[in-house]
Amino acid sequence: MKDLQEIIAKCKKQDTRAEYALYKLCFTMLMPICYRYSASRDDALDLLNKGFYKILKNITKYKEELEFSKWAKTILINSIIDEFRMAKKYKESQQVTDFTVFNNIDHPFDINKAEQKLSAEEVISQIGKLPNMSKEVMNLYVFEGLSHREISVSLNISEGTSRWHLSNARSILKEKLGNVLSSLKMLIL
Repeated sequence: MKDLQEIIAKCKKQDTRAEYALYKLCFTMLMPICYRYSASRDDALDLLNKGFYKILKNITKYKEELEFSKWAKTILINSIIDEFRMAKKYKESQQVTDFTVFNNIDHPFDINKAEQKLSAEEVISQIGKLPNMSKEVMNLYVFEGLSHREISVSLNISEGTSRWHLSNARSILKEKLGNVLSSLKMLIL
């Protein structure tokens, strides 16, 4: 902890070696968050770099009594929200899918065995394929623990719209992961 405080003190004086050391320390802590909000490693790195730039830009505002990891994560998440808002201005697209077809399908195989074969990587991949707004709302609600009220303020949408996007994300994931489970049917039988 003392080393981290020394690095931060040097970063406040714009020491480039300390900034690089801080980047290396932050990378493993912040990269998983960036992966949740992006579709590829390159996009995640882009989010990380933009967020880290804002961390360095605001490092003089950091107070030692705060836990650095929480402070850095908050700046990163706010940076990601800002990026999302900017992207939202340029493309407003929503995918509409009829989920009633999926809800009527019975699974004639042992779903528990199939779920065991479903990897976390596949789940993360399917989350990355969600429509942008639904993915953003889901990440903020499920992974960051924000309420629909907080999400509505952050993304400048109504609470009802936030709830709809969360429901939409869950429905899409249910369908996509159900399709993956169905494809595993042959492995089980």
